[in-house]
Amino acid sequence: MTVLHMEHDLMSQGLQVVQAVARRLARRLGGHVQQDDLAGIGNLALIELARSYDPARATFAAYATSRVRWAILDVVRRDTHARSMAARAAAILASDRFAEAQASHPEPEGPTTQEEDQATLAGLLSGHAAALAMGLCASAPDPATIPTPEEAVGQAELTHVVKGVVGALPERERALIERHYFGGEPFDEIAQDLGISKSWASRLHERAILAVKRAVDGEGPADGDAVPEVEP
Repeated sequence: MTVLHMEHDLMSQGLQVVQAVARRLARRLGGHVQQDDLAGIGNLALIELARSYDPARATFAAYATSRVRWAILDVVRRDTHARSMAARAAAILASDRFAEAQASHPEPEGPTTQEEDQATLAGLLSGHAAALAMGLCASAPDPATIPTPEEAVGQAELTHVVKGVVGALPERERALIERHYFGGEPFDEIAQDLGISKSWASRLHERAILAVKRAVDGEGPADGDAVPEVEP
């Protein structure tokens, strides 16, 4: 099969993936963005995905699903005029990236106890909550929504904590988070500009989310929090 035919076959597979992802995202975004608009963004992303796909790593459907989702959410976050919608897209995007990084960790060897499983689940849920907070705090409040005084105070306090944690991160980690969430730059482009691989960027992103999690939970820094500035 020629490269052209292979890319055409992958594009055909990818169109089905895009429709499924766009349908789910349209529901999660509350129907404020049309499914066809989301699918159009995903279809554009497929071209690069078909060219960069490595069949040795995963099936194309699995590879394309997360990356199409990220591409769509990134465009919605950067281009939408509705701040609440941009915040929701950023929060979902942060949670997705955290989930993929967590899934890449090796499974524990041997059987685990119920207490260990419960602690792992609690940590995972808390990490997702921190990721959602990161995305939500990165967007300016939507003037169309009027929070209660208690909600406004809670949001301000959370934003203060998140920005404080981000400001204390190592240089590359801080640049990655600030430029992506607060500057609206595409994640992969920032990684390339910083001279790090996508996988290392995901690692730094995960570490930043976990730092936010510990701050929100009132915990101190964990051992080994300092991430090397150079990839191993």
